[in-house]
Order: sequence, then structure tokens, then C-alpha cells
Amino acid sequence: MASVLQQVAKETKGKAVVGIVLVAERDLVRTFGIRKIPATFIVRNGQIAESFVGTAPKEKIIKLLQQHGA
Repeated sequence: MASVLQQVAKETKGKAVVGIVLVAERDLVRTFGIRKIPATFIVRNGQIAESFVGTAPKEKIIKLLQQHGA
């Protein structure tokens, strides 16, 4: 999934911030309520706009970002 997110970051440069949170980052894991991995979150204006668990193709993630204004 990390390689897909790297591709997404490259294609959406300037439109979206793409980051990866390591499970060891306990504060973020609690903040986002992550229970299964990989977990993907679209955050807009500080709020979770969309989320899903599992892997996804690059096209799906880009489409979700576009739907949320990226």
C-alpha cells in the first residue's frame, strides 16, 4: 500500500498531502481509532471525510481525493 500512496502523492502534488502513519505512533492510532491495517483516511478541514480498511488501487484513492476537493 505504501507504494500506491507514494504514486498518489506524486500525482496529486500540491492538491493533497499524503502521509503514512506507523502503528507505533500510538497517539495517532488512538486519534483515528485504527483497529485494522492498512486503514486509509481522507481528512478534510481536520475531520475524517472518508475512510476504508484494506488495500485499494491508486485510481480509487485519487477518485476519493477528487470527490473531497483535492
